[in-house]
Amino acid sequence: MSSDMKVLIIGAGTTGLLIAQGLKKAGISFEIFERLASANPTERARDWSMALHWGSKHLSTCLPDEIFAKIKSAQCDPYYEKETMPPLPFKNAQTGEILLTLPADNLRRVGRQKLRKLFAEGLQIQYNKRLTSFTASDTDVTVTFEDGTSATGTHLVGADGARSLLRTTLLGDKGNLTPMPYTLYNMKTTYTAEQALYLKNNPAFHPIMNFGTNHELKSLVMLVALDVVDKEKPETWVFQLLCSFLQEDPVRQAQATALSSQERLEILQSNVELWTDPWKSAIKWLTEGTEVPADICTLWKDPVQWDNHHGRVTIAGDSAHPMPPHRGQGLNNAIQDAANYVKAIRNINEGKISSEEAISAYDLEVLERGKLEISISAASAVATHDIDCFNQGPLVKIGIKQPNAGDETVVTA
Repeated sequence: MSSDMKVLIIGAGTTGLLIAQGLKKAGISFEIFERLASANPTERARDWSMALHWGSKHLSTCLPDEIFAKIKSAQCDPYYEKETMPPLPFKNAQTGEILLTLPADNLRRVGRQKLRKLFAEGLQIQYNKRLTSFTASDTDVTVTFEDGTSATGTHLVGADGARSLLRTTLLGDKGNLTPMPYTLYNMKTTYTAEQALYLKNNPAFHPIMNFGTNHELKSLVMLVALDVVDKEKPETWVFQLLCSFLQEDPVRQAQATALSSQERLEILQSNVELWTDPWKSAIKWLTEGTEVPADICTLWKDPVQWDNHHGRVTIAGDSAHPMPPHRGQGLNNAIQDAANYVKAIRNINEGKISSEEAISAYDLEVLERGKLEISISAASAVATHDIDCFNQGPLVKIGIKQPNAGDETVVTA
């Protein structure tokens, strides 16, 4: 066993934190760096929910028992007492007709900020560290940050998100993202107590999340109770409302993202009669001043293998497979990446395999799995915005399960 091994982790999001926890659990030295200035929640003011399902089986590889036991605290509704959610209906968001019912076995809806807070427990994170470059030799890696400082270790992993600086440093233009014709309005809000109770506790709606597609607006919509702060005070419940619009004209898409938040809110509410509940009321009840962020959906269209510098450097999570969110797979793949990377580093540390062999095997699996899910999630983006295509889409054909190699042909045909 090597006492000199030290892993440098770029990014303290879900993936980086899981890798850090896994290395700590294995007794392997590491440093973790985050570009944001501090752990202050206002630094990560934006928040949203994520689907945790098949990836949960990999959490125990990384998390110590005491943190794994608290995973329920990261749920959007930690007070939800049933072991599994009821099946998840996907509806025509104009009429309320159920288009598909997805099994919800082992499915949790977790909050991004809650999950990061939980996974950060007990870790020393170095903030305000924006990567600018790295150098690698046969034995070590040195990273340099924007503030002029540097750090040296035996291995480097980039978990710095979809717009990964490490990925583009490794690959140049081949690592660039490709914009898709989908604009996301992804907001969080609170309602009056009466309104919140209606949106969450009405038996006509799903208790955790409500999905639908609007044919006339070519839009996907999702309403989630993002953070049930106090179950006795519904006026404190934070909801996430996501509207994803097909905009095939790049000029119109650029205009949509250039609008003010208030202008985007007015556009949303001008079409309120084209929705049915719960989305109609959720949009109608948004108050003036509600922040309505807009993002253009992107993906890594043509993933290629990166140079791992003889097993010293690699990437994980959204850095390795940026994909659209329309099948809820990003978090689950990130968790598997973290678990696989920790296993690879453990095997290197125990002298079972060389760095080059272990990390090259890790890279190949991540690349192939990422390629598959990127293509399937891209097909899901198309199908969830158009009822005419919906029955041929991935949600209908394979649901939200982890895909097999043959599934790509099935869902993208």
